[in-house]
Amino acid sequence: MFEGRRTVAEQAFVSEAVMMARTNEDALESAVREHAQLVYRIAYSALRNHHDAEDATQETFVRVLRYRKKLQGVRDPKAWLALIAWRVAVERSKKRPEVSLSEAETASAVVELRSQLVSAEENALGKEMAELLASLITTLPDSLRDALRLSTIKELSPSEVSELLGTSEASVRSRLFRARRILKEKLSALEGSYGTRR
Repeated sequence: MFEGRRTVAEQAFVSEAVMMARTNEDALESAVREHAQLVYRIAYSALRNHHDAEDATQETFVRVLRYRKKLQGVRDPKAWLALIAWRVAVERSKKRPEVSLSEAETASAVVELRSQLVSAEENALGKEMAELLASLITTLPDSLRDALRLSTIKELSPSEVSELLGTSEASVRSRLFRARRILKEKLSALEGSYGTRR
């Protein structure tokens, strides 16, 4: 008789454990569905590579699965998830060498960009200009570069960026202003130095 009761108790325990596992899987699946695009954009903003961003996105959700108990006590899960994604992406970016254009390559790119006139060439121009701008962004100091990259993600406001970077919202706005001013000055200098050839 006692043996039968233990079996029923064990079955109830196993049933409850299975139910909890399903609930956790459902919660994780829901989080992935709801926030996968945000996590990918954060990873891409730091890594600037599609495959690396996908890997970072997967690693982010693996970490969420690992620390899911902490998620229950978090008041803003989206910000918490964004912070994990940012940290994963930054860790990955430190593991790979930074590639930037030399001054001669930059000059060559600017001259070539200016000489493009045809529609198909205009598409290439946009891509090359984006690469040039990405290269210039990598030359910014870390604090300015991080704020600028995070601000370009539509879902993150300056207050969310300030929370991710552990600084005030005013500091984030100041960093964004300085970063944009520096980029504008560098582009103007490149334009003035290398001019247009017709």
